[in-house]
Amino acid sequence: MQINVCIFGVSGYTGAQLIQFLAKHKFVNITGIFGYETIGQKIRNLFPSITNLPDLTISNYSDFNFDNVDLIFSCLPHGKFQSSIINNIKGNNSIIDLSGDFRLDDLSLYEEFYGIKHESKDKKGKFVYGLSEVYKKEIKKAKFIANPGCYPTSILLPLIPLLKKNIITNQHIIIDSKSGVSGAGKKLEIKNLFSEINENFYSYGLKKHKHFIEIDQEISKLGKNTFTFIPSLVPVTRGLQSTIYIEKNESVMFYKNAIKDFYKNEPFIQILDKKCPSFSDVKYTNNLLLNIFEDYQKKKIIIISCIDNLVKGAAGQAIQNMNLMYDFDEKESLI
Repeated sequence: MQINVCIFGVSGYTGAQLIQFLAKHKFVNITGIFGYETIGQKIRNLFPSITNLPDLTISNYSDFNFDNVDLIFSCLPHGKFQSSIINNIKGNNSIIDLSGDFRLDDLSLYEEFYGIKHESKDKKGKFVYGLSEVYKKEIKKAKFIANPGCYPTSILLPLIPLLKKNIITNQHIIIDSKSGVSGAGKKLEIKNLFSEINENFYSYGLKKHKHFIEIDQEISKLGKNTFTFIPSLVPVTRGLQSTIYIEKNESVMFYKNAIKDFYKNEPFIQILDKKCPSFSDVKYTNNLLLNIFEDYQKKKIIIISCIDNLVKGAAGQAIQNMNLMYDFDEKESLI
């Protein structure tokens, strides 16, 4: 089975990573590539290091016929797809949206946290939240997927097994996450310039980060736990580590075995024995690596998880979701 796909926002970091996976996928034909600033450029010239790219020119989607397209990927910035594009696509296409436009069940919270009016509220109920290992059954039957954010992916995958098994109940969880600069996207901002971020480190969005409400949505489905979320930017290109602190009520192995059992058949979740996971362990992979420790006074359980923010945190998980939707091997083009 071959499917035809097209991509919005191909020139961003996420779009570039996505097309790298799609170019080597056995069952995918890339038939359309859309952009704004790069319109008219050959995709092969934009990404000369990627082999097997089709001879396509980046175009305006309004000039494209979507009748033969099976799946649309959108790698556009938050707000662009829902406000000006999705309602203008008339085909019966499946969609994987990598922005935050359709992740939240409550669109009033979307408008509050993203500061953007939502223009496609009628479409929201059609989207499945695409946390691959947790909502696999729903993803397999879905036509529209809202791909999770990078911070939520690194946080929810370790926590959900413990929440579902009622191992964490009525606690206040502390989450300290650190991301590479590519997580901020390609938009030009002074704070993201090399001279500003190099040999520097800072936290941001402590009171109101876009991903806070996405994490809260999923945690709230599984009990009455609360949390503090502290995102920080580190001077590397890619990688994301979340350090999660919970109350210690059982042994370290108890928590570790609970997560191992939950993900025992999942190829991209790895629980380490002794090593603390690091950026270099997950770079360019769709893996989430985690390990669990206790503090010196044995009061807290410390969960450390690492992902590549552009792969498992974005494009890789989108490919994984596509593979699930079309009943391809889940690992196709990702290993």
